Amino acid sequence: MKDELEQIARRVNWFESPEKVVSAVDRFLVYFMQYCLDTDIPVMRRYFTDQQFRHALNNRPPGILDDRSAAYWDLVLPVCGVTS
Repeated sequence: MKDELEQIARRVNWFESPEKVVSAVDRFLVYFMQYCLDTDIPVMRRYFTDQQFRHALNNRPPGILDDRSAAYWDLVLPVCGVTS
């Protein structure tokens, strides 16, 4: 695992090992969307696609992502599969 991903994983989900956090991609991305720093976003976009972010957002488990964060990510992520 890359050091930068490990650091982000430790910060957004401090109660599980980084390996476990990153292995569950959707869950990791949901925790990231809730607890990330703005400087983390370009790093994560190098490793994960908009489609992966959108999938995690659309299939998020209850209780992790607050309404405000969900609304933000819903606004900034493209709607996947829609062409203009």
